[in-house]
Amino acid sequence: MNKFTKTETKIICSILATLFLVIGLNMLISLRKGRDSIRKNDISAIQGALDTYLQKYKIYPEATDDGRIIGCFENGPQVDKLSGYPINATVCTWGNSKFEDLLTMPQDPSYEKGATYLYKSTGQKYEFYISLEGKSEAEYTTQIALENLHCGTRICNYGRKN
Repeated sequence: MNKFTKTETKIICSILATLFLVIGLNMLISLRKGRDSIRKNDISAIQGALDTYLQKYKIYPEATDDGRIIGCFENGPQVDKLSGYPINATVCTWGNSKFEDLLTMPQDPSYEKGATYLYKSTGQKYEFYISLEGKSEAEYTTQIALENLHCGTRICNYGRKN
């Protein structure tokens, strides 16, 4: 029966520790990139739904002070006959409400940690912001981060406008 010497055991342990460290870091990076990918897909989906809303009602949905969309309907939309604007829109809930062709409003993958999306609108224009975790993401925008807009507990750093 061969046993390893103390030096050989230390070398093997060092190699294994290094492998676990590298694998662990790569796993964390992959998970972060996955969450950022979901956020980018969500912003595209919501932008499509906002365009659909505009085509139907000739106006973008308004926003709450905390950045939610006022454009969901409990029992179908009721439209003002003169303006064509909906008169019974309610506040959409991230991760719960149905909005246009979205069966469920997307929500930030880190919502349990307080992260949310931020929507701002005048009715004629809108801005939609998210907070990417990776500063190395191509879409990460320093100028938006410097505006200090809050996407829940995080600072928004990427957005789209019409």
